[in-house]
Amino acid sequence: MRSLLKTTTIATLTLVLLGGGAFAADHHDFGRDNDRGAYNGDYYQGIFGPDDMTSPAVPMVRVHMASTRLDRVLGELRADNRQINADRADGKLTAASYNRLEREDATVRAQAMKTAAAHNGMLPGQSYARLQGEVRHLDRDIARMA
Repeated sequence: MRSLLKTTTIATLTLVLLGGGAFAADHHDFGRDNDRGAYNGDYYQGIFGPDDMTSPAVPMVRVHMASTRLDRVLGELRADNRQINADRADGKLTAASYNRLEREDATVRAQAMKTAAAHNGMLPGQSYARLQGEVRHLDRDIARMA
């Protein structure tokens, strides 16, 4: 019985290893014209002929305007929002206090987004200082009401 089990196990492992090696091997298609069309890595040339294309393929460019000031303000507001929700879940905030803090948070967030939209995704220094003051005021309100 042991020799049958050992033989079956070894045969199965051998077939698995050989089969896996065959699937992992690099397949070469000899006899095809490898210097034209999709075989050379040019996707559009192999699918569309030069006469069929109405316009050349244009790569898509994604533009992201990052503002460290805006990111910082929004990050602080996210932290404040988590604190408000945690205090409400713990029963430290009444419904009225919770609603007031949520409105204040939403107001500061809307001001930050509106200011950033008006300045191409950036926050000017004075606006950033004003928003930071409003975030600090929100922090104090959270601590006072909880």
